[in-house]
Amino acid sequence: MTNPQLDCHQASHEEKCAAFANVYEFWGNDMPLEQYVQWRLNSIHHQRAIWYVGTVGNAVVASLGVFPMFLSDHGDVNPAMFIGAVHTHPDFRKRGYAAELISYVEQDQEAHYDVRWSFLFSDINPAYYARLGYQTSNAPNVCIRPAEVDGWSTEPLDITSEIDEMIAFYDTNHLGQTCFLHRPRSYWEFLVNKHAKDQFSWLIDSDQRRGYIHVRNNDGLACLEDFAVADYTEHTLGRLARSVASYANHKNISEVHGWFPPITTEDSWLQFSQRQTEITMWKSLSDRSLTSDQIQELAYFRHIDHV
Repeated sequence: MTNPQLDCHQASHEEKCAAFANVYEFWGNDMPLEQYVQWRLNSIHHQRAIWYVGTVGNAVVASLGVFPMFLSDHGDVNPAMFIGAVHTHPDFRKRGYAAELISYVEQDQEAHYDVRWSFLFSDINPAYYARLGYQTSNAPNVCIRPAEVDGWSTEPLDITSEIDEMIAFYDTNHLGQTCFLHRPRSYWEFLVNKHAKDQFSWLIDSDQRRGYIHVRNNDGLACLEDFAVADYTEHTLGRLARSVASYANHKNISEVHGWFPPITTEDSWLQFSQRQTEITMWKSLSDRSLTSDQIQELAYFRHIDHV
């Protein structure tokens, strides 16, 4: 039996509501359905995305969001897209509709938005997206436990008034890389609004600011959302890890999870593991590809940029 033809396009308001109702089965967050749909409609995070749907007749059967980003490649800043919330209605699964929608979105973004790179963070077996041309970056998870170790001290950071210095640290942190996520000012301002209630701290050494950390604490289990330091040497990253462990110790945080560049360690309070979810995957939408070194540099993405 032939599958009904899928009509792929950018979502209308009504189709967006239907798509959000569909994904409720996975990301409902214990809200009532109607409240959940309204929450997504009003979320500044979801408002950043362009939402695409695949319809059969008048029914939304597949959907995803495209979040605009920029990738710096050897100094050239290229438009990129981060795909999130890929979903197919249970009644229409195993028909290739999600793959068809992703292919349409890639073509539409390349043609109308000059997008050169596509990224996603897979929560399923990455072999599925590999069949669509996506490659995996060996980007680990980190678990940092509280410890009395020698790190930089911390002091509170006011993200509304000190954002310029944060941006300077982030940009400086990536000077040695040929491939990294470029954050325009408008994106920084979005991050400030989205994460206004999180904990931001300067890293201090000899009364000098050496960088910053951004931690989201949820009842003692925290996420290292973002950070920036002078460079990516083993020494500097080791000091950064010790600073987070010391910070957790003083803040009564039991564990700090997140994304962190892999470093060599024998410390019991610092552990790296292979990601089972949020697996970083990438695809070139042009004839330009990434080198093996640049693929490793994708491990330096921050959790705050996850969609």
